[in-house]
Amino acid sequence: MNSDHFVQNSVSPAYRPLDWAQKLALIGVLLLPILVLFKRVPAEVAVGVTVLIALFVAIRRRDFSWLAQGWVYAAAALSVILLVLSPFSVNPANSALSAVLAFRWPVFAAALIWLFSRQPNTLVWFERAMLAVIVFIVLDTFLQYAIGRDIFGHVPNSPVRLTGPFEHPMVGTFTDRVWFIGLAVVWFAALRWRELWALLAIAGMSAVGALFLFLTGERAALLTYLLGSGLVMLGVMIHHRRWRMPLIGLLVVLGVAVAGVAITQKEMVHRSVDSTVHTIGHLDETVYGLNFMTAFAEFEAKPWTGVGTREFKAYCDTHLPAYKARYDAMGFDGAVIHPHNFYSGMLAEGGIFAFVIFVSMVLLLFTKVIGDSIRHGVPMQAYFGSAVLLTTFWPLQSTMEYFNGWTAAVIWTGVAWSMARARAA
Repeated sequence: MNSDHFVQNSVSPAYRPLDWAQKLALIGVLLLPILVLFKRVPAEVAVGVTVLIALFVAIRRRDFSWLAQGWVYAAAALSVILLVLSPFSVNPANSALSAVLAFRWPVFAAALIWLFSRQPNTLVWFERAMLAVIVFIVLDTFLQYAIGRDIFGHVPNSPVRLTGPFEHPMVGTFTDRVWFIGLAVVWFAALRWRELWALLAIAGMSAVGALFLFLTGERAALLTYLLGSGLVMLGVMIHHRRWRMPLIGLLVVLGVAVAGVAITQKEMVHRSVDSTVHTIGHLDETVYGLNFMTAFAEFEAKPWTGVGTREFKAYCDTHLPAYKARYDAMGFDGAVIHPHNFYSGMLAEGGIFAFVIFVSMVLLLFTKVIGDSIRHGVPMQAYFGSAVLLTTFWPLQSTMEYFNGWTAAVIWTGVAWSMARARAA
């Protein structure tokens, strides 16, 4: 992509014909939601190509200012500290490679933000494409629930776990990470017409989302969705005060309707409600509790260096026989592959220094999204952007893996949107 096309000239974009580079960028952002959500290899390719193009353009222009942000520095520092500590790892070579490759995710996000800010029409089309993909996923998942297979012939993974078009039981987790992008698009589009329409649209879409995530059987995704939805509704009540009581009434009615549908599904109630309450009350008896305890045991063993990036399982299986035995008793082949929590994972695999840097990066992301939204006079965007970040970085949850290519692509796509839309608000 030619570097000249990243800078808008004095001609208004609305009246300038699209050249080949702009068309390529537009096609790229239209395909991006599909590429990062549905399959591992396309997600990796999409991220890799984006990073390479951005670096190529930056080198030609000798301009790396798009990387000059606090959260990017923190992400770079995280990779550096993990790289420096890799010699102390169970597998130094693997830890070093993982530490270096991890930095491509924030570079990918920064590149997307750069593209969205230089060519604002790409951000709008990306949002529309993401909303269309979300609608398709929800409808396809409902179809799978209703008739036992989705449009592609995929059947549920189990009686209590749907897959939708993903062919694996993570459809709720992935969709949850991008749901509030679609919700923001609907809210602001309806708001251009009337506040009442925006209110009805956001309440109705939120109810559909709650039912969708309930039916997927993914407990953690449902909980973080409810957390994000609560944050967005709080924003509406604060900044649109005259609609406070109507919104509460509407949410109560929709909540009763969703609950009425939900309670007829006894297996799903057991999976999404009863088992969640039991898991929280007996955390130490579950694999989630075991993950936390194992991570803390590894941190205690190596508090300053950690056991090495992506070496959670290897260290447990080799040096923590009592914990390995507990995993075996639960039906696993030794420990799970990663800690399933970013914060305990950073403590275990990177030690106290990696943990502090990671927390700093997360706080800088929230600060930037909130600050830019308020500075541009669109405070509601702070709630939508923060909701996207919360679905990933809420500390009290079982999370996707930070270093895994597919899940990281989804995470950092959401991060990029939150930052770019706050800046363009």
